[in-house]
Amino acid sequence: MGEAATARAPEFTGMTAGERHWLLRRLHSISGIIPIGGFLLFHLFENGYVVRGAAAWWSETAFTRGLPFEIVIEAVILWIPILYHMIYGLVIIATSAPNNAGYAYERNLQYTLQRVTGILALIFILFHFFTTRGWFYMTGRETNYAVMHAYMMDPVIFAIYIIGTLACVYHLTNGIFTFTITWGLVGGPRSQSLVNRLCNALFVVLAIVSVVILISFRAPV
Repeated sequence: MGEAATARAPEFTGMTAGERHWLLRRLHSISGIIPIGGFLLFHLFENGYVVRGAAAWWSETAFTRGLPFEIVIEAVILWIPILYHMIYGLVIIATSAPNNAGYAYERNLQYTLQRVTGILALIFILFHFFTTRGWFYMTGRETNYAVMHAYMMDPVIFAIYIIGTLACVYHLTNGIFTFTITWGLVGGPRSQSLVNRLCNALFVVLAIVSVVILISFRAPV
């Protein structure tokens, strides 16, 4: 009775550093797919209408331009997840210790490209935001076809868009592959190899689509 009376309740000490990293790493992984990856695919689909001409592109993109509480929706659904994904991605890059000897050359190359394209995507997204949506928020100037056409006719900006868009697309498609491993969706080497090939094929498709879209913006107004 005395022992029971004096027994102390177990103390909650919170998560360990390893447990926090496990949780934050998975939040980082899923944020790259939902909503960031989903938005990238939607963004490519929406801008794909430019192949039909300036008028078709402007008409089909009217929905996203006319959303009520547009800034709030973009912040909650897009910019906050992107900010978290960027910040924790930089933490992962700074603290990771890859075991190069433990993986095949292709996996090591993909590991390196994922981090390089992550940094390139970060730079490009900031550039793209401040020259389009950010500029609109500050000045009220819409990024219409004439603006995008002028950007794409500038060889330096066009090169930035090509490199930046391809970096974003690779980071997403290879991220889908790593997502399936991180979340235990694929296990054995054979299934991982199959998913890897499918993600590489998806990269090729989206890369071609992206370049076609950017080139289409160079058509005369």
